Amino acid sequence: MCQVRHNYPHFRLDSFLDRLFITRISARILMENYIRMRTPQEGHIGVVQKELSPLRVLQDLSTEITRLTEAIYGVAPEIEFRGNLTCTLDYIPRHVQFMCQELLKNAVRATTERHKPRNLAGFGFTSEPASIPRVAVELQKGDVHVIIKISDQGGGMPKKIQEEAWQYGWTTADNEDDADPYSGCSWRKELAGYGFGLPLTRLHAQYFGGDVFMQALPGHGTDMYLLLNHLKEGSPSIEEDDPSTALTETENRSVNAP
Repeated sequence: MCQVRHNYPHFRLDSFLDRLFITRISARILMENYIRMRTPQEGHIGVVQKELSPLRVLQDLSTEITRLTEAIYGVAPEIEFRGNLTCTLDYIPRHVQFMCQELLKNAVRATTERHKPRNLAGFGFTSEPASIPRVAVELQKGDVHVIIKISDQGGGMPKKIQEEAWQYGWTTADNEDDADPYSGCSWRKELAGYGFGLPLTRLHAQYFGGDVFMQALPGHGTDMYLLLNHLKEGSPSIEEDDPSTALTETENRSVNAP
């Protein structure tokens, strides 16, 4: 991820928007689940897909994001997949797709903008093609979560910017591009978004007991950790307690039992 600005610095509507979007997510899940339960689909329980493969979702997204990035910048980093590539979980496919899409777009865009060939002296010539570092996607499966780690070399961000990144309306999109009809601004907006991607991703993850964490290394890059809770039968409908904490407490009670 790269350094950014806030489109509307005087407005702070985060709490209101959190409540608004949680209500919307809840209503949509209830309606879709009701419809799906009346029209059962193999491999699904309502809106939840059993044994969903995060790798397959990420591979489909990487193809589309790479195509879009190449259309805008002419180049794009390779996306490498590592770790437990066969891991699965029971989850809502649309939610996994949305969260992974937002995090992967940020990583690919930041890496491309930092390492793409530069124009020389404004004459339309470009420097020699640089070796663009890969974006690494690592998958791991724990007792409670599936962990998706997306690592880029897009330059990272200062600590203050890391805090602002979770605010609604925070974006890397540049208004200056709007003045140039040939700049590919509309496509760039499609890749960069409008400043709602990160907070909405965290909201979707936390709704079912997961979370999103950022570890930024200024001058180098950013690691994003997406934790998705297994939605097995009997799991709570929304997050009330951190499931990993509950698991640890249960294991500790078992160890300390006489």
